[in-house]
Amino acid sequence: MIRMSSLVESLKHLLKYAQISDDAILVYSVLAGLKPRTLGEIVSLTNLSHETAERAVRELMVAKLVREIQGRPVRYEALPPYSLIKMQIEDLTRSVDEFQRTLSQNIDRSIQLLREGMEKFGESLSKTFESVITTIAGSLENIMTSIVVENIAKTLEDVMKNVLNIAVDNASKRFMDLKNNVVEEFRKSVKEAMEKFSQEISQATTSLVEDIRRLLYEQTRVQISQIISKFETSTKAINALIIKGFEKETSIPTQIQIIKGLEKIKGQVGDIVKRAQRFVIIVAPTYDLVPKDIIENLPTRVRIQIVAGVYPKHNDMIKELKKRGPTTQLRDMRGLSIYGVVADMKEALLCALPETVADPDKVLGIFTNEESWISMIQSQFSHIFMGASRL
Repeated sequence: MIRMSSLVESLKHLLKYAQISDDAILVYSVLAGLKPRTLGEIVSLTNLSHETAERAVRELMVAKLVREIQGRPVRYEALPPYSLIKMQIEDLTRSVDEFQRTLSQNIDRSIQLLREGMEKFGESLSKTFESVITTIAGSLENIMTSIVVENIAKTLEDVMKNVLNIAVDNASKRFMDLKNNVVEEFRKSVKEAMEKFSQEISQATTSLVEDIRRLLYEQTRVQISQIISKFETSTKAINALIIKGFEKETSIPTQIQIIKGLEKIKGQVGDIVKRAQRFVIIVAPTYDLVPKDIIENLPTRVRIQIVAGVYPKHNDMIKELKKRGPTTQLRDMRGLSIYGVVADMKEALLCALPETVADPDKVLGIFTNEESWISMIQSQFSHIFMGASRL
C-alpha cells in the first residue's frame, strides 16, 4: 500500500490546478476515497492544529473538492476532482499543441538553414571552379610564354646555327619535352583545385548536417521529454486517487473517539458548541478554556451553562458573556480537574485536566455521541453546576 507521504506527493501535481495550500492537500489526501470524517478525526489523522484543519477544510469546500454533510457531528466528504483532471488534460493538450508549433518552427528554420547552406555551397562551388579555371589559365599562360620566349627562340636560333636536319631533331625533342611539361603542369593544377574543391564540399556538408541535427533532434527530444514527464506525473496522481478509492475501511461500531492533545480537545469543544441548537453545558478548571467568541455568535435561544474557576483576569469576559441575557448562566467553582461539554444531549466531550498541565500534548479526551455516555456526563456536569456559586 502506498504510504500517506507518497500519496500526498502524487496528488500535489493534480491538486496544484486548484491552487490550494499544502495543508489542504494533506486534508484531501486523508479524505479521498474514504467515508466522511468529522473535523476531530481529520485533526487526528493529519496532526494539524484544529484551526489549521478547519481552515484547510473551508479552502477545499471553496474549491469544490469537499462537501459538508450536516448532522451531529458534521462530517466532511471528499469529492472526485473531475474539474482538476479536466484542467490537467487541457494543460497536456496545450503542451502537445505547443510542441507541434515548435516542431513546425524548427522544420521551417531547418529548411531556411538548408537553403542558406545550399546557397553558400553554390557560391563555394562557383568560386572553386573559377579558381580552377584561373589556375589552369595561369598555367597555360606561363607555359605558352615559356614556349614563345624561350623554346621557340632557342629552336629558331639552333635552326639558324645548325643544319636543317639537326635543327629539326632538336626542335622535335624540345617540343616533346615541352608537351610533357604542359601536361604535367595541367594535371597538377587540376588535382590541387579538385582537392580544395572536395574539402570545401565536405566541410559545408558536415556543418549543414550538424546544424540540422542539433536543431531538430535536441529541441524535439527536450519537448518530448517534457510531455512524457507530465504524463508520468499525471498518471501517478490518478493512480493515487484510484488506490485511495479502493481502500477498504473497517467500520468501528463504538461511537467513542479518543483525542490527544489539549489544543485538539479545545478545538473539538469549540466545534460541539458551534453545532448546538438548544442547550450547552461546559465544565472547566478556569474560564480560560471557555470558547467565548463561539458562544457569543450562538443565537440567544441556545441556553448556556458554564461552571469554571473565576479569577480577576476573567472579569471582562464574564461581563461580555452576561450580555447574552438570561439564557446564559455562569457559575464559579475552583479546583475542578475536569474539562468537557455536553450539547443538546447529542454530543459530549470529557477529559481529566488539572489547572496546571505539565505536558499539554499528552492530555487525553473522550468524544462521544453514544446516548448512555452522554446521559452519564450530562448528569455529572449538572450536579457540579448546581453546587457552584452564582455569578
